[in-house]
Amino acid sequence: MKPASADILAGIAKAELGDWIDPTVVPVRWHCDLYDADGQRVGDGDGHTATEAMALAWLCVWAPDALINARVEPGAVPYDIPDGWRFELAPPWQSKPD
Repeated sequence: MKPASADILAGIAKAELGDWIDPTVVPVRWHCDLYDADGQRVGDGDGHTATEAMALAWLCVWAPDALINARVEPGAVPYDIPDGWRFELAPPWQSKPD
């Protein structure tokens, strides 16, 4: 499972609008860890939905300061995800604090 181009575009819009969740404030959320084709963990993302979390994890790799700067350079984030990249999701009930 991976985000579609539309999900990535929506993630970019969320970053630029500052409309993303802060995981320290929203403890119950979808969480995604992203691994590259070599199996290295390269980013993560949190969202209200699985696709939002995956898109923000993808954004974390290609525009790591996007959530801080509210800016994504045009063309910086590819919309096609190569084979071998793995999105590991944790649903809200697993990210819920004890």
